[in-house]
This record gives sequence, structure tokens and C-alpha cells, in this order.
Amino acid sequence: MNNCKHLKIKLNRQLECRKTNKLISFKDCKNCPYKEYKQSSSSSLQNSAKTPQKMKKRSNNSQIRNAADNNDNKSKNTRKMKKKSNKLVKLEKKRFSLFTSDAKKCYFCSSSYHLTWHEIFRGKNRPNSIKYGLCLRMCLNCHEKYQDDKEFNDFWHKKGQAMFEKTYPDLKFEDIFKRNYK
Repeated sequence: MNNCKHLKIKLNRQLECRKTNKLISFKDCKNCPYKEYKQSSSSSLQNSAKTPQKMKKRSNNSQIRNAADNNDNKSKNTRKMKKKSNKLVKLEKKRFSLFTSDAKKCYFCSSSYHLTWHEIFRGKNRPNSIKYGLCLRMCLNCHEKYQDDKEFNDFWHKKGQAMFEKTYPDLKFEDIFKRNYK
């Protein structure tokens, strides 16, 4: 959020410039020639001995830096991915498959080039797929081909549930994965 001390947010969520007493958009505030930033308590104590000219120079430099940062962010134009938790990273290192013991080749085309793991249950159930071995080893070509194929996913959801119930008879599939695919 903008820390300009001339910016006032009204109850109806409109922005008003305290300097000009006009309703403005956030974009207008960014480009405002009167823009001044609030100082934190520690920096205001340090700056109290400085002359107004030095303070003006400093605020101009910070505005230039902020503008440069904004341009860098716009040029990247990408969303940052959420970092994986350590718990998930450990799970992924211990991945295995109930369907095959050979993790050095693609389950479908037997290629050993650019292998990746495909979790049968994705989304919120991805960690459960990894934990219980409901993964398939696939090459990137097969993974791209089958990743969003509805028929493929439906088939493997059913097969995955059957394999889970066969391998873990003491656990209830519906309690863990919150769904029945049969």
C-alpha cells in the first residue's frame, strides 16, 4: 500500500488527497508531485538533525528507486510461485510407485529420457498421493499428453483407489482422499 502521508482512504473505499482535497485514483497518487512518505519513528529521530535540503534529496532518491523497482516488476510480468515446505520436499525425495518397481523408465513408453513423476491425485491430495505411492514414473512427452486428459485421469483414479485398498487394507480411502472414485 502507498505510504504517502497526503493519502486518505474514506469509508466508502475512495481515495482522497489531503493536499488537494480531491478524490483520486491510486494511480494518480503514485504520480503525484506532492508525494511524501511517512517516516518510521527510528528514522525520524535520525533525520531530525538533518537539513530540509538533505531530506528532500533523500526522498527524491527513494522515489527514483521505487520507480525503478516498479519497472523491473512490470518487465518480469510473471507470478511468483509459492515455495515448497521442507515437509513436502522430504516427501518428494522418498517418492515411490505401487504400480511399478522400475523408476528408471517411463511407465507407458519405456523411455528413460527426461523422467518425471505424475501424482494420480493432484491438488490438495498430491501429498497423499506421494505418501501412499500413488505415483507413476513418466517421460515429459507422456506427462504432457496425459496430464489433463479426463479419461486418463478417471481411469487412474479408479485404479489408484483399488491399489490403495489392496495395499493398505487397514486404512479407509475415503477418509484420507475425501472422495470415492469407484
